[in-house]
Amino acid sequence: MTANFARGAAGGACLALLGMISGCASAGRPTDLGRVQELLAERGSWRLPATTSADTAVTMWARRVVRGEVPIDTAVKVALLMNRNLSATLEEVGLAQADLRQAGLLANPVVSVERLASGAGSVRLAGVVLPLVDALQRPLRTRVSESALRAAEQRVADAVIDLAKRVRVAYVMTQAATQMVELWTTVGAATSASATSARVLHAAGNLPDLVLAQERAMAGQAQVSLIRAREEQQVTRAELSRLMGLDATDTTWTVASRLADPEDAGPTGRDVVQVALVRRLDLRARRQDVETRARALGLTQRFALLADGTIGLGYEREPDGAFRGGGFSLPLPFFDRGQARIARDRALLRQSVALHDAAVVDVSAEVTTLAARMAGARARALQLRTDVLPARSLVVSEMQRFVNAMQETIFTLLLARQAEVEAGQSYVEALAAYWTTRAELERAAGGSLVPLSEEERREATQKQPTGSAP
Repeated sequence: MTANFARGAAGGACLALLGMISGCASAGRPTDLGRVQELLAERGSWRLPATTSADTAVTMWARRVVRGEVPIDTAVKVALLMNRNLSATLEEVGLAQADLRQAGLLANPVVSVERLASGAGSVRLAGVVLPLVDALQRPLRTRVSESALRAAEQRVADAVIDLAKRVRVAYVMTQAATQMVELWTTVGAATSASATSARVLHAAGNLPDLVLAQERAMAGQAQVSLIRAREEQQVTRAELSRLMGLDATDTTWTVASRLADPEDAGPTGRDVVQVALVRRLDLRARRQDVETRARALGLTQRFALLADGTIGLGYEREPDGAFRGGGFSLPLPFFDRGQARIARDRALLRQSVALHDAAVVDVSAEVTTLAARMAGARARALQLRTDVLPARSLVVSEMQRFVNAMQETIFTLLLARQAEVEAGQSYVEALAAYWTTRAELERAAGGSLVPLSEEERREATQKQPTGSAP
C-alpha cells in the first residue's frame, strides 16, 4: 500500500536516511588478529607471527632455522608461520569482520528516472527509494554479526592451540622413532658380532648347531626390528614436516635424539576438567553460537510482521507544472507472518544449545581419559627406569659370568639379553606415551595445565553454560 506525505516531511526523512548511509559507509573494523592474540596470551599459548608463509623472507627464515637439530619450540614456531591450513583458517576472522561491516551498511537507494512523450508534450518522472525496514534492522543485525565474529576469533585461536599440540605430538613420535633406531642399531651390531663369533666356534666344532641357529635368529630378528624402526622414523618425520609446512624430502634437519624423563605428577583429572571448562576456546565458541542464535531469533521475532519496507521521494514534471512528494511501501502480512522463519531460528537455537551441552560432556570425558593415560605412562616409565632396566642389566652381566664359568647355558644368556632389549623398548614407548599424552592433555585443557586464577574462577561463576532453549 502507498500513501503520500507532505513535501517537508518526506524530504526530511530522506535526508536523515542519507545521513545514516554516509555514516555507515565510513564505519568498519580493520582486519586483524588482535583479539586472537589476546586469547592465546591469556592461556600462555603460542603467539601468532605478524606475517605468513606468503612472505618470501619468512620462507627463507624457516629454511635457515630447520638446519641440524631443531628444538621442539622452534618446530612449533615454524608451523605457525608455514602451515598453509592454518593460514586458511586465520582468514575466518577476516570473513567474520567483513560480515560485520556488511551488517552495518544499509542497502543502496534505488533511483528511477522515466520520460514519457505524448502529443501534448512530455512527462518526466524521477524518484529515489530508501530501505526503511533495513535501516531499522541494522542495530540488531550488527549485534548478531558481532557475536558471530567473537565465535570465529575463538575458533581460530583454538585452531592455533590445536596445531601446536599436533606438532608437539609429531615431534615426540619422531624422537621415539629415532631413539628406537638407535636402540636396534646397537642391538643389531651386538647380535651380528655374536652371530659371527658363533659361526667361527661352530666351524671349529666347539658350538652345537642349535646354539648357532639361536644366534643367527636373534641377529636376524634384530635387523627386522631395525627395519621397522627406520620405517616408523620416516613416517613420523614426514608427518612432522607436513605440519611444519616443509617439504617431506628435506633431510637437513633432525630432532632431539633423546626423550626427556617424565616431569612431576601433574594435576588430577578433576582439576583439569575444571580448567578445560573455563579455558577451552571451542567451548566458548559453542556458547557464543548460542548467543548468536538467540540474537538472530530476536531479530526475526521483532520483524516477523515487517520483513520489508521502503520510503521514497518522487518528482514529476508535466506540461501543466511540477509535483513533488513522498511515500512509503510496506508488505501486508496476510500469508507470511514469519512463522516459518521463527520456527527455523528456534530450532537452530535449540541445536546450538544441544551441541554446547554435548561438547561439555565430551570435554569432561576426554580430559579424564587423557589424565589417566598420562599418569599411567608416567608410572610405567618411572618403574622401568628405576627398577626394571637396572635389574635386567644386572641379570645379563651376572648371567654372562655364570656362562663363562660354565654354570649356565648360552640359551639362558640369550633370553636374558632379549628381556633386557624388550625392557629398553618398553621404556622408550612409555616415555613417548607420556609426552604425547601430556601434549594432548594440555590442548584438551585449553592450552595449559596451569591452575585457574581467581579471575578465571569468578568469570566461570558469572558465565554458566546455557542449559535450555525456547
